[in-house]
Amino acid sequence: MLRYPVEKVSCVGCGYCCIRNTCAFGAALHPHDEDKICPELAWIGIRYVCNLMGTHPLAAFYRQELQSGGGCRSFNNPWRHDVRLRTDAEARTIVSGTPWPTPDADYRRCL
Repeated sequence: MLRYPVEKVSCVGCGYCCIRNTCAFGAALHPHDEDKICPELAWIGIRYVCNLMGTHPLAAFYRQELQSGGGCRSFNNPWRHDVRLRTDAEARTIVSGTPWPTPDADYRRCL
């Protein structure tokens, strides 16, 4: 499968990626919360942040392993332009396995 380079953009803290798929570290630390939003994901009034990457003793390790700062990988993230605290219903829709958004028409023309 050929992959075309996709320009990565800075994370805006919308929470989409973390709410959709809890990382392996969050899942290991909170095994009883598998059907909930990861308890390490916190809304700080303007964006979501991961507590594991902040003051946790292994924060540097988590940042490296989760490629923090590497840029947004959700090329067509529907929450990216609407950063806000999400309702439980919105989060459940994403957590329940709603597929990633399909590429827009401009992206398909590149293929």
